[in-house]
Amino acid sequence: MSRTKQIQRRRKTSRCGQTMLELIAATTIITIALVPALRLTRDGVARSEELENAEMRLALCTSKLEEEMARTAASWNLTTQVGDFGDRGWGQLRFMVAKSDAIADGGIPDSLATIDVVVWHDEDAGNDLDSNERQTRLTTKLAKLISYEYEATIH
Repeated sequence: MSRTKQIQRRRKTSRCGQTMLELIAATTIITIALVPALRLTRDGVARSEELENAEMRLALCTSKLEEEMARTAASWNLTTQVGDFGDRGWGQLRFMVAKSDAIADGGIPDSLATIDVVVWHDEDAGNDLDSNERQTRLTTKLAKLISYEYEATIH
């Protein structure tokens, strides 16, 4: 075999590295694939946080509604309340409870009351519900019964 053929054969068989062009092409392909994947991951984390906040608003709203139903059934106190959940570690979440037995609000004076509870994330710390702030609202009606008042007095 001639010396030239041996050199050519050795070059063909001993080539085990990558060229710079191949490395740049591979890096480009990987980068193009990663950008949408990272965007999806970021969006997923943001949606997960919003879902967690919505679940917490619902849980706190339900808890406050049940608390106000028991309080109203016992004393028929129809005062409006506003506050936050700082005592539960959620100071940025505020609530408003509106109670009424007026006919215009769907109640019957001294017999049937509506209880409306709104929980919202007070993003601007303004202590009021703004139209752009996420909120959860639950409303129910409560009848005034002697048995509720009796239960409240013996317990």
